[in-house]
Amino acid sequence: MLINSNIFVFYTVTDIGVCNETKQGMIPRSGVYFIIVLTAVIILFRTGPGKRGPIFQSYDPELFAKVKDSIFEGFDNLIGTKNSSNIVPNYVHFLFFGNPRISYVHSVCILAAFRNQKPERIYFHTNIKEFKGPHWIKIRDTLGSVLHFANVTLPTEIFGHKFTRPYHVYHASDVTRIRILMEYGGIFLDNDSYIVKSLDPFRRYEMTIGVTNGEYLGTQVLIAHKDARFLKLWLECYRDYQAHSFYFNAGEKPMVEIIRRKPELVHSIRYSLGVEGLTRNLYVWDTWSNWRRYYSIHLMIRHRRYMDTLWNYLQWRTLDESNICDYPHPFGEMAREVYSDFCPRSQTDLPSETVLSSLD
Repeated sequence: MLINSNIFVFYTVTDIGVCNETKQGMIPRSGVYFIIVLTAVIILFRTGPGKRGPIFQSYDPELFAKVKDSIFEGFDNLIGTKNSSNIVPNYVHFLFFGNPRISYVHSVCILAAFRNQKPERIYFHTNIKEFKGPHWIKIRDTLGSVLHFANVTLPTEIFGHKFTRPYHVYHASDVTRIRILMEYGGIFLDNDSYIVKSLDPFRRYEMTIGVTNGEYLGTQVLIAHKDARFLKLWLECYRDYQAHSFYFNAGEKPMVEIIRRKPELVHSIRYSLGVEGLTRNLYVWDTWSNWRRYYSIHLMIRHRRYMDTLWNYLQWRTLDESNICDYPHPFGEMAREVYSDFCPRSQTDLPSETVLSSLD
């Protein structure tokens, strides 16, 4: 989910007749001045040098000329292939770096992809030589020959621009996912993206993307042929790399400068890929039966610390095998459905075939 730190919303204090004589319950004039000055300082800090809002380029015909001779020239991404045949391989890609222990939530998403997508291959693109821990054993034994490994190193720069703190790892990962899809094609998932039901209906398009709440490209679920025109153009967006902006090159610039100008390059999905920010539905609501209507859902697990209620977060700071069996919010049902080996049988959630079929 995109959170735009450059937009600061505030309420102004209106002079309603504050007199020199301070009355009980009223803010002294000096206090009003202090609030105004403090607000101005905060705005300058948030929007000053290095904090400018996004600046987009005008239409560039030379950019789109780079895909002029593509095999997809003239392809209709509104209806897909004429005979509804699949052109995107049934590969699922995950990216793992540094930590050899796979968390419970990430393992849930891997197992959901295996169970609900039934992929030909699941790729771990990683620099890790050996994974460890009980969740890794569960994944290894469950996936078997479907699991493949591809060694990859996070890049340190793009088109001569170095990835710099604080977003260097995220930006390097964003570039890596584009390159992975350009090499293999398939379905790229964030490690906390949960496949609810098969994404096969989207495999007949050149490329499918989800749209976020902020009207930008959601990178959490991507479905693409390796020669998709948008992939090449998306990578070109990094020639104007903005290191200080978390989502500019990944989601904002490609949406504004490519997709809005050439919407035929992709098949855009507004809601059913679940990239628009569903934390309240997942972690605050008591029930949410409609989650089964989605094809996938981005769990936004890293964002729980500030998007969940304080009470919930203090009570369930980490969601894992130690508490998921009793976790009463909708994500608990989703997790237990694919990975609940350690829960008493009565605490697992096994929906009836009738419910599942009625929502597909």
